[in-house]
Amino acid sequence: MMPRSRASLLVTVLALAIAVLPAGSIARAEPRTEPRPALRIGVVLSIGGLQDHAYNDATYAGVQNLRQRPGCLVDVIEPGDAAAIEPALEHFARQGHDLIVGVGIFANEPIRRVAERHPDRAFALFDSVVTLPNVLSILFNEEEGSFYAGAVAGLLTRSQTVGFLGGMVSPIIKCFESGFQKGVTFVNPKARVLVRYAGDTPAAFHSPEIGSRLGRELAEAGADLIFHAAGRTGLGLIQAARQGRFLVIGVDGDQTTLAPGKIVASLVKRLDVALDRAFRTVAEGRFKGGVLTLGLADAGIELVLSRFNKDRFTSLVQDRLREVEAFLLHK
Repeated sequence: MMPRSRASLLVTVLALAIAVLPAGSIARAEPRTEPRPALRIGVVLSIGGLQDHAYNDATYAGVQNLRQRPGCLVDVIEPGDAAAIEPALEHFARQGHDLIVGVGIFANEPIRRVAERHPDRAFALFDSVVTLPNVLSILFNEEEGSFYAGAVAGLLTRSQTVGFLGGMVSPIIKCFESGFQKGVTFVNPKARVLVRYAGDTPAAFHSPEIGSRLGRELAEAGADLIFHAAGRTGLGLIQAARQGRFLVIGVDGDQTTLAPGKIVASLVKRLDVALDRAFRTVAEGRFKGGVLTLGLADAGIELVLSRFNKDRFTSLVQDRLREVEAFLLHK
């Protein structure tokens, strides 16, 4: 029961409110616009964490973009290792996130298992494929982009020998290698391509000391330009380039500023674009499972030329690169 004093006060306030209404008027409640519920996105990064200047940083750039959108909340988990990916995905599923994103090949099996347990949730997987109705797999045409990087290497090499440094031996990194070799040969059939891999376990993607050693080995074997697809291991290659006499083509993010003058270009995998595409399918109510491949024509792959090496990109080199781009876009 309401205390007498509070009840009296309430009656008095109501009486005053009615008294101030004009004669003959009827009090109407203002129509209320319910705020649109926020979309909650959960992103589980790949192993290695942020500050890799590549894969994870590129994804996080997309996260920052989404956070600027009204009504979009994005949570991020950095897994310490591959074993931590599935619990992170499961956490987001149980929290009721509208879209749950896994990044990289190590998220493949974890996403498959979690998506099977939560068929009412929407999932996106980057750089790998899971065939389930609630999983959108977004791939990048690595071979196309690496072909472009190979063309740069073939046009700029002076020793007629270039190198490829891969992280873990895996199908996706083999696509990088294949495209690179084809691009080199396309513009410079006389050039040779030397290949090294850092290992056959996930550790091969975050071992800078191995990247540094393999970079020196490739340089000693004659490579004057090395393209890497090796995650953090590639940072060791870049460190070796600072002290050596070879150039580098970076990957995933724009790495051209990490060693100005030593990194002539970067093959940027636009994970920010992939994240935006996945988000929009949910926001617009048209999410469905399947496979989406992004390439040069979709702005999913981009080759960034270094502003610190303009002297190397002569008009002749630029003309040849435009021909290569046209070939890739229309083949």
